[in-house]
Amino acid sequence: MVDQDLSLFHDSAPLFSVTEFGAPMPDADRLWHAKTASEWTSIFEQVHEFSGGFSSVGSGARPLSLRDLFRHFLDDEIIAQGIELTPLHLRLLLHPLQSLVCQYCQLLSCFSDTGASRQRTRAVTAASTRVRLEEVQSLLQRWYDLADRYSKSNPMCAMMQANLVMFHLISLNAITNFPEIEKLARREGFDGTYQQLVWTHRRCISDVEEAIFHCGQVLRLIRSMQRGVRPPWWAAAVYRVSLILWTDSLTHNDSVSPPSGLFPVPGPSFAVDALPTDHPLIVRYLTKREGVPMLTKRDGSQMPIDHAYGVLSHCIDVINEGVSNRFSDGIRGKLEKLARS
Repeated sequence: MVDQDLSLFHDSAPLFSVTEFGAPMPDADRLWHAKTASEWTSIFEQVHEFSGGFSSVGSGARPLSLRDLFRHFLDDEIIAQGIELTPLHLRLLLHPLQSLVCQYCQLLSCFSDTGASRQRTRAVTAASTRVRLEEVQSLLQRWYDLADRYSKSNPMCAMMQANLVMFHLISLNAITNFPEIEKLARREGFDGTYQQLVWTHRRCISDVEEAIFHCGQVLRLIRSMQRGVRPPWWAAAVYRVSLILWTDSLTHNDSVSPPSGLFPVPGPSFAVDALPTDHPLIVRYLTKREGVPMLTKRDGSQMPIDHAYGVLSHCIDVINEGVSNRFSDGIRGKLEKLARS
């Protein structure tokens, strides 16, 4: 889990491979909550049920390893085989998925955008890499379906909230180039022209609607967490969301965009950081690309996401809502500096 955290927030490949995780994972949560030996025995036989009425107690039955669990996940056998997942299992399954996203995104970033490089062999390689990345995104959706299935039958806990945030952050990595976004924030190689801004925006965010959706869900989940039990990286998650929304808002700035109405706003407005993923307005926005996403202020009012300073100020307010420490103070300072620039 630490390897995953460091990899995600440092935009680097994880150090461990899923093939190395051959040891059994912790067993079902119900076993840890058993109060007596007889209750534990009964639950163990339910979790590790043998056919033919044979008892699994003393049989040497062990939980799956992450490598075996991921194999069942790839084969879409989790539900069919009745494998009982825990929040820890779901969190660990995100590690190999993140590795795949990182691998293909790094490969895609190596291709040149110039016309001189658009030879047949290179184009096919780039296209095939994008297809593989889309396959990983399908696996991420499968993971979310499993997490949603678990959440509907179990009370929401802090770990599941953190798992869902990690899912949305990994999904963001599949459609954004965060190192390039940070370069834009530092004004590295940027001359300020609208043409270059459009090109940089396209390079930084490949799917705007998906990115805004995931950003909104990260903010929704973090604000729903209890202040005292948030994961240590929660401020870094807000930082990534704020820079992605800030990058998109730059193309809506009247001072740089042409006044020809290139950004239509069909459909009703909705709070992208307050509605659940299955809300009709969210579904409509993702499937039909209709609607105007908004952010929710502390007083419940909504604000647009097309103004760079307003987006950064809102994300600073979100950080201020959490428990202050040196890390979150540093994140807030970086956002305040960007807002003043």
